[in-house]
Amino acid sequence: MESYESLSFHDWIRLVGNRFVPLSISAVSPKEFSGNFRTRNIGSTSITDIQASPHSVHRQMHAIRRDQNHHLKLSMQLEGSGLVLQDGRSARLEPGDVAIYDTSRPYTIEYDEPMRSLVMVFPHKMLGISAHLVQTMTASRLAGDTGIGRVICPFMQHMAENLDELDGVNGSRIMNSAFELITALISSELQTMAAASPSMLTIETVRLFIDSHLSDYELNTDSIAKAHFISARQLQYLFKEEDLTVSSYIRSRRLERCRLDLEDSALHRRSILQIAQAYGFNDLSHFSKLFKATYGCSPREHRASRIPANI
Repeated sequence: MESYESLSFHDWIRLVGNRFVPLSISAVSPKEFSGNFRTRNIGSTSITDIQASPHSVHRQMHAIRRDQNHHLKLSMQLEGSGLVLQDGRSARLEPGDVAIYDTSRPYTIEYDEPMRSLVMVFPHKMLGISAHLVQTMTASRLAGDTGIGRVICPFMQHMAENLDELDGVNGSRIMNSAFELITALISSELQTMAAASPSMLTIETVRLFIDSHLSDYELNTDSIAKAHFISARQLQYLFKEEDLTVSSYIRSRRLERCRLDLEDSALHRRSILQIAQAYGFNDLSHFSKLFKATYGCSPREHRASRIPANI
């Protein structure tokens, strides 16, 4: 884990301004500025506890390149307040509130008082929600004091307080749990927003249905369409709007669940075939080929890289 304390504004720009993507940073009182941050990388995710004097952060269009690996950012306000702006929306965050924003497009974050935030940077694939749907709710306040946020946000606050504990296999398992909770929080908000857009509710409802039936061997386009009282053609059209097919989405979600189970030390006695069969893969050879094509290594190699041999 990296830790930096009492940074001057010059050092803050140097260490934070280009840490993930190029950012422009300004401060109300540069000479009086002071900032601290602790950060830990877990797989493809970076999680950082930031504390600083009043300042603003700008992701500007001219700094965005198409060849960059763009990520999503999640910011949770821990102390003070902040204003997040992106895609024509803005959200005032108070302690416990969360917002999502995308590094592939311009955004601004303004802190007009001393602040502390938990910031997560991660590939979009970590969420079980399409990029199109996430874009409809960037810079929206996900409240930490109502609904499902009252369960999820305290969990994330504990993560910020215990970054040094997020290490090894246990750290990976905690982060997997965190993304399941974040996906649930965003899904809940999307379903609330969908009152004004029935098509959004339909595609999100179908996704949630698929995720909860991945172990069903009969899960396919026809069975999903029947469960939602729509035609197979209508279902295929919904997924076509997301540049997906029903079968490819089912396969990707099943592979992701298998990957998570292979990383879980609590399941180390379960064979690779048993894990594959639990999510609809009956042919071990076929499963191994799909897994390697997706993740760049075999299921056995992936498990060996994540779980100690002497467990």
